[in-house]
Amino acid sequence: MNGFEKRSAKKKQDVLAAAFEIMNNSEGSKALTIDKVTAATKISKATIFKYFHSKENLIKAVFKNFMAEMAREADLVLQEEKSFNDTFAALTQLKINRLDRVSQQFYLDLMACYSQTEDKELAAFMESYTHKSNEILFSLFQQGRKEGVIDPKYTDEFLFIYTESMIVGIADPSIYSRALPYIKEWSEVLLKGLAPKK
Repeated sequence: MNGFEKRSAKKKQDVLAAAFEIMNNSEGSKALTIDKVTAATKISKATIFKYFHSKENLIKAVFKNFMAEMAREADLVLQEEKSFNDTFAALTQLKINRLDRVSQQFYLDLMACYSQTEDKELAAFMESYTHKSNEILFSLFQQGRKEGVIDPKYTDEFLFIYTESMIVGIADPSIYSRALPYIKEWSEVLLKGLAPKK
C-alpha cells in the first residue's frame, strides 16, 4: 500500500469511527449527517461522498464495520485454543460487551438494516457473516462433545437454536444491563444444562 492509499484508508476509518459515534445514541442512524461527520473529522464532504457516495451507504458501512470488528475479535478468542467452556464464555462475554457499547437505537437500526433483503450486497455480507458464525458454533459444539461437556443427545440444530435464543434474549436492552455482571454464571448454568448426566 503506497502513501496515498494509506492516507485514504485512514480517512475512511476516521469517517467510519466518527459516524459510529454520531449514530451511537438515542436517535441512532437518524442523527447522522454528513455535516456532523465533516465537523468531527475535518474531512471534506466531497471526500466523504467520494468514499461512500451517500449517507445511506455510510450508514451501511458503519454497520458492516461494526460486525467485521466483532468477527475479528471472535477470531482472536478462537485462536487462543482454550477449552470449550472457556471459549464459549469468552465469546459470550465478547458479544455482550459489544452490545453493551452501543445504544438501544443503534442496535435496533443494525438489526433492521440486516433484516432487509433489497440491498443484495448487504444481504450477501450478512449471509456470509451468519454462515461463518454458524460454522464457529457448530465447531464449538463438536469440541464440547469431544471434551464431554455437551451431551451427544443434543443435535447441532437444537444447540444452535438454544444458544441463539439465549443470546437474543440477553441482548434485549431491558435484560442485558442487569445480566452483564452475571455473564460467567449465565454461561455456567447454560453449559451445565447441556452436560451429560452422570
